[in-house]
Amino acid sequence: MHVPAAPFLPLVLAAAVLAQVPDAGAAPSPRPFAPDVVYDPAIPTLEQVTGHAPGAELSTHADVERYLRALAAASPRLQIVEYGRSWAGRTLWYAIVANAGNMARLGAIREGMRKLADPRLLDGVDEAQLLRGLPAVGWLANCVHGDEPSGTDAALLVLYHLLAARNDPVADKVLAECVVLVDPLQNPDGRDRFVHGTRAARGRFPDATPLGAEHSQPWPGGRTNHALFDMNRDWFALSQPETQARVRAFLDWWPLCYVDLHEMSGNATYYFPPPAAPVHGEITATQRAWLARYGRNNARWFDRFGFDYFTREAYDSFYPGYGEGWPTFHGSVGMTFEMASARGLVYRRRDDGLLWYRDGVHRHFVASMATLETLANGREEALRAFVAHRRAGIARGEQGPIREYVFPDRGDRTRLARLANLLLAQGIEVQRATGELRAVAMPLGRPAAEATEQAFPAGAYVVSLAQPASTLAHVLLEPHFDMDPAFLDEQKRREARRLGTEFYDLTAWALPLLFGVECWATTARAEGDRRLLRAGEAGTGAPPLRPEPPQVAYVVAWGQNGAAALLAELLRLGVKVRCLDRRFRLDGNDFPAGSYVVRVHDQPADLHARLGALAVAHGVTPYCADSSWIEDGVSLGSNHALALKVPRVLMAWDRPVDANSAGWARYLLEQRYGVPVTPVRTHQLADVELDRFTVLILPESNGYGTVLGKRGAEAIKGFVARGGVLVTLGSATRWLCDQEVGLLATEPEPRRKEGEGERPTDGDKKPDAPAADKARPKADEPFDYQKAVRPDREPPPAVPGAILAVTTDPDHWLAFGYAGAANVVHDSTHVFTPLKLDRGTNVAIYAPAEQLVRAGFVWDESRRQLPQKAFLVHQPHGRGHVVAFAEDPNVRAFADGMNLFLLNAVLLTAGR
Repeated sequence: MHVPAAPFLPLVLAAAVLAQVPDAGAAPSPRPFAPDVVYDPAIPTLEQVTGHAPGAELSTHADVERYLRALAAASPRLQIVEYGRSWAGRTLWYAIVANAGNMARLGAIREGMRKLADPRLLDGVDEAQLLRGLPAVGWLANCVHGDEPSGTDAALLVLYHLLAARNDPVADKVLAECVVLVDPLQNPDGRDRFVHGTRAARGRFPDATPLGAEHSQPWPGGRTNHALFDMNRDWFALSQPETQARVRAFLDWWPLCYVDLHEMSGNATYYFPPPAAPVHGEITATQRAWLARYGRNNARWFDRFGFDYFTREAYDSFYPGYGEGWPTFHGSVGMTFEMASARGLVYRRRDDGLLWYRDGVHRHFVASMATLETLANGREEALRAFVAHRRAGIARGEQGPIREYVFPDRGDRTRLARLANLLLAQGIEVQRATGELRAVAMPLGRPAAEATEQAFPAGAYVVSLAQPASTLAHVLLEPHFDMDPAFLDEQKRREARRLGTEFYDLTAWALPLLFGVECWATTARAEGDRRLLRAGEAGTGAPPLRPEPPQVAYVVAWGQNGAAALLAELLRLGVKVRCLDRRFRLDGNDFPAGSYVVRVHDQPADLHARLGALAVAHGVTPYCADSSWIEDGVSLGSNHALALKVPRVLMAWDRPVDANSAGWARYLLEQRYGVPVTPVRTHQLADVELDRFTVLILPESNGYGTVLGKRGAEAIKGFVARGGVLVTLGSATRWLCDQEVGLLATEPEPRRKEGEGERPTDGDKKPDAPAADKARPKADEPFDYQKAVRPDREPPPAVPGAILAVTTDPDHWLAFGYAGAANVVHDSTHVFTPLKLDRGTNVAIYAPAEQLVRAGFVWDESRRQLPQKAFLVHQPHGRGHVVAFAEDPNVRAFADGMNLFLLNAVLLTAGR
């Protein structure tokens, strides 16, 4: 289709590739990407370098690398930067495109943006000069989900167009006013997994059948990275090397707009902002106006091409872990673009139309160029908006109701240090008190009326809100943010009618709660000396191990994540370790239950040297005991102790396992705590010699019954009976409750009906009346339509990712390290009835109603039904143990405060 005055690239698709699709006839003649542009023949096309035109094939990571290098060799106006490596070792690249003048001063441009990002570095002259002279930096990020591929080929097309177009006023304007950064492939491991899968299933002709093998991905699919993480949820968790590298690059450039290009259902059209509700309240009116401005220009270009699109539906802007959310809270304008996905070369839609891969490349290309045009036309205005946002951040800490967050140097110092370094890594300033601090403060999340005078000893961490990054700091640390009341009212209406709600992601993520660390909010700047920390500088302050070995034993207090990592490493090295199940006092030092003892006798010869190095690495110093005399509590040789086994962990892998859940658990055990994991495909579990392992983990899944069958269930039951430890996460726990499995004496509760109290026990039950009788009103009662149409049995409403409080059993080893309470993430419909006392132990139960919700949105029904229901239960079977979680405690690997629950199961359970 010819589009007058639409100066974009007129490339055409190779007809040989788009030959015929079964039952569809010949492929339509491809529309030009844009008409009427002349191109510099010195700039190589994608087809010249890789053998396929844009959209004719899904480019691999190797294709992307070859083409980036070819473009850089052909033009001095493009520079490629290696900014990191994926888990599998693939290089992460971004390309810089600019005119010759700006290419010659990239260092000065980065320095200018760094000054605008911190207005404390500016004076009036500097600021005016920078606003007049700096180009606008825009960033296009593509394919963070590997099975959403069209953005990558669109990115290569954008680069070619900016370099080769000779008569395109849009490209000329963009190059005159902007420096463009293009990351064509954020997730190379996932993309190559997806591309190889779809290519392997392809025959002579591309197949449009939606459930055809080309479109049906083998487990785990291409969405996640190699570690099976969704990296579009990882921006503030920074668990993955790809995300860490991306954040470093972002902070090096401070782009004014950041576009994250995705794909969605093949039956959809195209989405760009403005976003749907809820929009986070910390997204400013200026940023919202820019979102509308970008959207209007995108719409103008889509109208020219006759492309359908939608805005303000489905995709919200509330969670700060998105690729559009995190940059926005730093002052950029972050945006998500979503294109209907062909998930291959061609896809048959519900209306029987065909969606080609090239269609996605085309639309992403148009949206990218239109966005850059908007930025170019508003260059100086965008720069002013950015510096104003950063300046307002400083003012927040000078004028707002909360001035600073203070983290006292007590509790788990390994978690504290990791949290401080996590904040530092994303451009948030963290200070450390060099002496006592005094302030009027209230516990995190409590009202200012509860503020009292507090003294914090030296070593406390301080996050002042008088800093340019205060918006992001506030968003990550504050427990609760209100959603638009109209949005919540609509969700309640939809839930009442069982229409499905529109919560897109978690509604709570407060890092102090997730890390389980003490935090106070001050009403004024705390008095006392402090110093600014450098990135990665936060440490536990643990002293080095003393030079000479102890005469009796090394003793390590349980309760710090670092102590668990140290234990795992000691066991892996063959060191003999005993865990004491009760508290004790040694040489005036109090050790809680779960603390472990390493006797000096019959150990590796170099134990002291190794322990010294490990203590430094994990931030935990073992106590050197020269005597075994205990002043209070159990003795080191007590029967209330367990000789710990080397953990040998087996994990269900492949269908029907939830890939994210498997990835989170494996990452935490292997990467954070050094516990090797053996993944075995679920359908082969019955064939594995299970007794070679101490622990079997079943990640989340609703399909174990189908895949394992009776034979698999019997194998697992035998493993437990002979002494194995079975750990189930979230939805996997439901499988244990099946009558045919019978490994857990509880059940998932159905939704309570209005006015219904606790369900009766078996002895109290009366025969159920027929459903029709229940709905039939008595003679003197009016007919209740709402009651009549309500399902007789259905799951409780799904809690959309709230942080809830649980109380823990201090006598049970699975709760060691928790002082009677913890915070957990609840993100499901799960409500499990507590175990009877004669069947097992309810190790952690949800807190009473008035203490239940720490942060996020929870339905009124859930507030009534969840209190004192089971979160973590232990049930013995034969010589073994079942450890069952109602929710996945490893969610996104960002809740360090929940890690000990899993580690207690893996390290402290086998052999009991």
